This record gives sequence, structure tokens and C-alpha cells, in this order.
Amino acid sequence: MIVRVLIVSMMLFLAACSVQDFPSERKVNVAAGARDRVALASEYLQKGENERAQLHLKKALELDPKSAEAHNLMAILLERESDPKGAEKHYRKAISLRQDYSQAHNNYGIFLYKRGEYRSAAVHLEKAAGDIGYQMRASAFEGLGRAALKLNDKDRAENAFQRALRIEGNLPTVCLELADLNFEKDNLAGARAFYLRYLKLIDTQPQTARSLWLGIRLERRLGDRNALSSYELALKKLYPDSAEYKAYVASLESGS
Repeated sequence: MIVRVLIVSMMLFLAACSVQDFPSERKVNVAAGARDRVALASEYLQKGENERAQLHLKKALELDPKSAEAHNLMAILLERESDPKGAEKHYRKAISLRQDYSQAHNNYGIFLYKRGEYRSAAVHLEKAAGDIGYQMRASAFEGLGRAALKLNDKDRAENAFQRALRIEGNLPTVCLELADLNFEKDNLAGARAFYLRYLKLIDTQPQTARSLWLGIRLERRLGDRNALSSYELALKKLYPDSAEYKAYVASLESGS
């Protein structure tokens, strides 16, 4: 009987120690559990299994309400689920918990850009782009460039696009933006250089209506008749109902 009491007493003592004497260890275990849940949720999100992802994220936030990573991932999930109010709440929470959390700044910046809040988007995208350790820094600079274009700040846009290319050279859409910006400045040589770089990067993929119309206007000025004919034919064949094709037809009629 005494032995049994001692065993029970020892078990109660150990249980009490695990809660009272080692609180930091318990916190570490809870935080690790939350991180594991976030990792699982990320995998399910990549597979498109949103319900399972949400279950793990809810559990992660129960374990660690101050997990910036869980809030960021929950925001992404809610954005996918067409819940912008919930998504914004979690993006803001993630950033309030970790003000230097570049991934959350980038994601929130893109979210704001989609909503047409270009000035606020630029603030968050610039914070992400300014983090030299951030792996998606080129993407952040590209987003910043697009936001700057919407704000009609073309110098800022060009600088952001140039920095994106310096970090990651194989960004065809950035090359096209730079080709367009240089064409607008009447820097035809620069515009053609970026345009040809864009063509090389897209390889066998079809051009867009926008890129073909830019190519047409470029070669009208620079005089490569073969390229001009190729772009004109492709625009007519691939995008007959596009605004670019209508602009092309109007230019023929006006002789411009």
C-alpha cells in the first residue's frame, strides 16, 4: 500500500514539475507543436486541400496565438476562400507580431494591390524588397514596380524593375515593362534590347497582345520589316478582338 502511494505521489510530483518547474521547456514544446501544424497546413495548401489546411492552422493558433507564420498562412487561405476581411485581419496581425516579417509584407502588399490600394501596397512591398535576406526579393521589387506604375511614378517603377532583374535575370514580364518604359522615353535601342530579352525568355510561348503591339510600334521606328510583318500577322491571328488589334487597325487608317 505504501509503495503504491509512493508511486502515485511520484507521478503527481513529476507531473507538477513538468508544468511548474520547467515552464520554458513547456513553451518551447508548444511553439514547436504550432510550427509543425503550420508546416502541415502549408503542405495541404499547396495541394489545394484548404479544409485540412485550415484545421491545422486553427490548432496552431490555439497552441500559439502569437505565431506570425500561422497568421500569414491563414490570411493566404482566407484570401483563396474569398474572405478578404478575414485575410486582411490575419495579414495585419502577422505584421504586428513581427514587423520585419518580409513574407507577410510581400503577401499583404500583393493583396492590397489587387484591391486597388496601390499606395499602401507600395509601402509593404518596399519593406519586403528592402530585406536583403528575403528569398522572394525580386518578386517584391516587381510588385513595387507595378504599384509605382499605377501611381504614375515611372521613374520609381523603372528603378524597381531594374533591381528585380539584377536579383533574378529571367523575368520576362519585367523585361516587357522595361521595354515599354524605354519606348515611352523614346529610348528605342534600350526598348529593343529589353524586348528581345523578353522574347528570348518566353521562348516558344506565344506573345501577348500587348507585347505584339509594342513590337509593331518598335519596328515601325527601327525598320526591321521581317519582324514587323511577323508581329502584325500574329496580332491579327491571335488577338483579333483585343484592344491592341483595334489600336493597330486605327493606326493604319490614320497613317500613324
